[in-house]
Amino acid sequence: MRIVAGIAAILFGLLHTLAAGIQLKSKDPAARGLAIAMACGGVCVALHTAAHLAGGRPGWMDALGCAAGCLLICVPAYENGRRSGNLHPSHHILRGVIALLLVAGVAVW
Repeated sequence: MRIVAGIAAILFGLLHTLAAGIQLKSKDPAARGLAIAMACGGVCVALHTAAHLAGGRPGWMDALGCAAGCLLICVPAYENGRRSGNLHPSHHILRGVIALLLVAGVAVW
């Protein structure tokens, strides 16, 4: 189960890094700033999860790094939706729940 949760968390981080890379092409400087924050969060999630899978540290330490990365993903995503006027609350709630589950998976396994 540790490997499944780890791979899911890495994919979550890489997916949001890719989404942020696409958003970096925007002409709006605010959108680019939020994209940079989201990319940093995605990299943070992927790296802390990879470190967790490699072992060597307690799971709670990697879970804290993963939680910080998820926060850097969810907040800019919400702000992008709010700023563009195209806010879908269910989408952001689902993203937050998935992030919480992945952080819990990293902490427990």
